[in-house]
Amino acid sequence: MIKTKTSFLTFAILCLIVFPYHIAVFFINSDALFSIIPGWHTTIVPGQIVSNLIKFLILLIVTICYWKLSQIQYEINFKKFLIHLLLTIPAIFVGRFSLYELISPDSIKPKDFINCIQIIVLLNIFISILFFLGQTLFLRFYYQSKKFA
Repeated sequence: MIKTKTSFLTFAILCLIVFPYHIAVFFINSDALFSIIPGWHTTIVPGQIVSNLIKFLILLIVTICYWKLSQIQYEINFKKFLIHLLLTIPAIFVGRFSLYELISPDSIKPKDFINCIQIIVLLNIFISILFFLGQTLFLRFYYQSKKFA
């Protein structure tokens, strides 16, 4: 068993780690409101920042759920918490460090370069599926815990 306040603090820290700080810079220095061609926005937000924003919002909801759970229960099952944490951590890691930086385009052939990019895309998809699976399992556990409390 693990204290619910510890699990709440753990996910609050993860939520702060995954927060896309670049979003604030885009809103402050954005040219989305000022465009050369009326009706066209010229700001392009990279996909990694958008995915980090989505992960942040989901983790914020999960953190709030852990906080509510800490008000109801003193301890939760350590095994369920560990599974949830282990399914969440890879997405946080990939969100902070881009896997594309591991590829050096100068040292490999173009066909191998495309294969490396395809592998990284598949890894990102797999890690995102694990992340959403972990959050789904947590929500199921949360509703069961709330029902029995």
